[in-house]
Amino acid sequence: MKKQINFKLPPHIFQSLFTLFIFLLLISCQTDSLPDVNLESSDVDLLKAPKDSEKVNTFYGPAQQLGDGVLRSAVIMSHDGTPKSIGLRISEKVFEGLPASETNLSLRLPNKMKGMAFDHIDFGWNPRGHEPPGIYNVPHFDIHFYMVSVEYQNNIQDLVKANIIPSSEFIPEGYMDIPGFVPAMGKHWITLDSDEFSGLPFTRTFIYGSYDWEFHFYEPMITLAYLQEKGNEQIPIPQPAEFQRTGFYYPTTYSINYDPVKKEYLISLENMVWR
Repeated sequence: MKKQINFKLPPHIFQSLFTLFIFLLLISCQTDSLPDVNLESSDVDLLKAPKDSEKVNTFYGPAQQLGDGVLRSAVIMSHDGTPKSIGLRISEKVFEGLPASETNLSLRLPNKMKGMAFDHIDFGWNPRGHEPPGIYNVPHFDIHFYMVSVEYQNNIQDLVKANIIPSSEFIPEGYMDIPGFVPAMGKHWITLDSDEFSGLPFTRTFIYGSYDWEFHFYEPMITLAYLQEKGNEQIPIPQPAEFQRTGFYYPTTYSINYDPVKKEYLISLENMVWR
């Protein structure tokens, strides 16, 4: 049997070790709540979800300034690489000092985004709205999620190609096309089920876009006044029977949220389904 050795620490050494132990314990308790990282030009922000939910990574695209604030694209991916949502984060200060003229910003998506058909996002500010009068002629934002490159988008100039509409199985349920088209955008599709066509004022709506027989953008359109209410809402996106571009995840809902802690708005396409 080994001889037992009694070793007693001096009081001042014991107190120092005890203090260090408490400090390390507090630090370890905080590791599941990482602070938000304000990355204006980087493309990754690793966030830990609560232990009882799925852990995800949030990737950011480069920020751009508008008004007195910034906005940037944001893609949320699960740790196994499955996309969860794609959208925009808009700081509240964007609404301070908005320009008096129409403004459009093209936002690059994060480099590490994969699995979704989208290429870039255009954010348009319309201080006086646009046609048709009496419906959309109020201050609002047009947010285009494009599935084509910027170069392709800029070459959307042909009325004949714009009037070649997709086959019926690719047309989202309840949607109809508007005559004509918008250069560098395409033909717009609306649903008469929207509030603005049901006797209610326009607050937010969802539009599809096509060109040369193919759907190529999703567009939430939201009024400035509606965003400033700082509500939280999730809205279903009407789906087509079939998809032209297969092998991607597509959203089935879009949401409009306000974060009072970060003082920013998040407009996102989410609840992805593999097509």
